[in-house]
Amino acid sequence: MSDGIAMVKVLLGLPGMNVLEVVEGDNELVVKVETAETIGWCPGCGVRAQAQDRTTRSVRDLSCFGRAVRLEVLRRRWRCREAMCSTKTWTEDVEQLDATAVLTRRAGAEACRQVGEQARPVAAVAREFGVCWWTVMNAVIEHGTPLVDTPDRVGTVTKLGVDETSFQAARPGLATKYVTGLVDLDRRAMIDMTPGNRAADLRRWCANADPAWIAKIDVVATDLAESYRAGLSPHLDHCVRVADPFHVVRVANRCMDTVRRRVQNEQLGHRGRKRDPLFKIRKILLAGSERVTEGGADRMLLGLRAGDPNDELLGAWLAKESVRDVFGTDDPAEAALLLDKTIAGCRADVVAEIRSLGDTLKRWRTEILAHHTTGASNGPTEGLNLLVKEVKRCGRGFENFEHYRLRVLLRAGKPTWPNRPTPPILRTGRPHAHA
Repeated sequence: MSDGIAMVKVLLGLPGMNVLEVVEGDNELVVKVETAETIGWCPGCGVRAQAQDRTTRSVRDLSCFGRAVRLEVLRRRWRCREAMCSTKTWTEDVEQLDATAVLTRRAGAEACRQVGEQARPVAAVAREFGVCWWTVMNAVIEHGTPLVDTPDRVGTVTKLGVDETSFQAARPGLATKYVTGLVDLDRRAMIDMTPGNRAADLRRWCANADPAWIAKIDVVATDLAESYRAGLSPHLDHCVRVADPFHVVRVANRCMDTVRRRVQNEQLGHRGRKRDPLFKIRKILLAGSERVTEGGADRMLLGLRAGDPNDELLGAWLAKESVRDVFGTDDPAEAALLLDKTIAGCRADVVAEIRSLGDTLKRWRTEILAHHTTGASNGPTEGLNLLVKEVKRCGRGFENFEHYRLRVLLRAGKPTWPNRPTPPILRTGRPHAHA
């Protein structure tokens, strides 16, 4: 065996295979290999078999030096010498090569890792391996499904986060489709995704979960959607329910922005334009007061004086800041006093939007204050939603929910990926010193 062929054999890393030839094709390397086995035994009767001929299989392997690799595998076909044996002929099995596979097992596992862990587009991985889209997607399903569906991936969960994300955008004749994500807040890992965002969808997922697993959950964090409150019953009634602080503040921000839009329309007769006083300060209004500079505060006051003659928007801004103050303290008793004061003030206000905010805060009072006793929030869930959006972007839209769920869980579900094969160590001879 030449030194070049010997080096290729080491690089190939397939035990029991001999490298016959390496040919450079169009944007690919063709490596011709054959099995090294010289003795075969009948799988039916155990008699020593007779070598007959060889058949050729063409499969894709791991890419090398930026080029796709195609293996031309010569497999030996055997014949049983025993006339009474029902097994007449057979083709030997080859490690890393399934019966009808287009990719070697290691190439399929690597394709799954690149699509799942690295969030690469399936089409890009397919081009790299020199195969079609469906070949890579089937590899993702084959190698990825056991990784995400094993109970060991989820384990025991004590703090659960629940939040929705869009699955398919609205299109003519069809409304936006949503999915509900369930997150382990301690591990910051996506547990599962279920279609829909209605109470019945969440209730169905809880009903299908292991009751013993459900019983160990102590805290559930959600936004202020009534569907979650209804969907958690009866399976998670034993849990402390927490209203996520970010979403509570967002409700207050939306209230203020609704007031701004209405007031500027009443004063000017049109939607906000860039020269309108309230429109110019919209971002300052949404920012936390501690983040507003002295110059920003001056611009906000000038805008309110010019466009808010009845102080309606000012009242909504003060209500928003009062809600933020509730989460500015770590003392549960102080938080309760601040929240009750905010609720009373909002419900007594003359502005309808502010009164509606007060009613919402009152309905969710227990869940809002639960944040201060549990320390739980949906912050990890929002962080994982960024990974979900990453999967959606690289997929450029999904039609198949199961494919979407699998790829999201491979990216955000923290599966235990198998170790990659250790690269071979190429040894070179040490130059001899001259006498």
